[in-house]
Amino acid sequence: MVGERQAKAGHEFVYRGPQPECGPCKVRGACLNQEVGHRYRIRRVRDVSHPCLLNGERARVVEVEPVAPDCSLSSRSAIEGAVLAYEKIVCANTACPNFPACHPIGIEPGTRIRVLEVGPELECPLGYSLVSAKVAYGA
Repeated sequence: MVGERQAKAGHEFVYRGPQPECGPCKVRGACLNQEVGHRYRIRRVRDVSHPCLLNGERARVVEVEPVAPDCSLSSRSAIEGAVLAYEKIVCANTACPNFPACHPIGIEPGTRIRVLEVGPELECPLGYSLVSAKVAYGA
């Protein structure tokens, strides 16, 4: 379930886990059933809604699918079909054009990912040997 304002097919969000306000909710099991830190895309919005203690509005029942964002990977570990634990790139250069790929929202360090497609090499100002990659969550 998501708040009514976010309940649109195609909307993406990162599940951050239960909040203190969720404790007394009678339908919290429907909201709190994703993987913390993973990104999801809403596929379908259902007509069912419930009061939400967290946002003070209503929450709509939605169908979601996990959708890992594209990211950068070390060239040596970027092998199509490989399953690996995501390693964070240590860099604070927010002006770098690769920053979003090197700090993907929805993939935490240690998250198991499967490499679907290896993209082009990325030019890294710090000298890291990186490539872009399409990935999926999974073991």
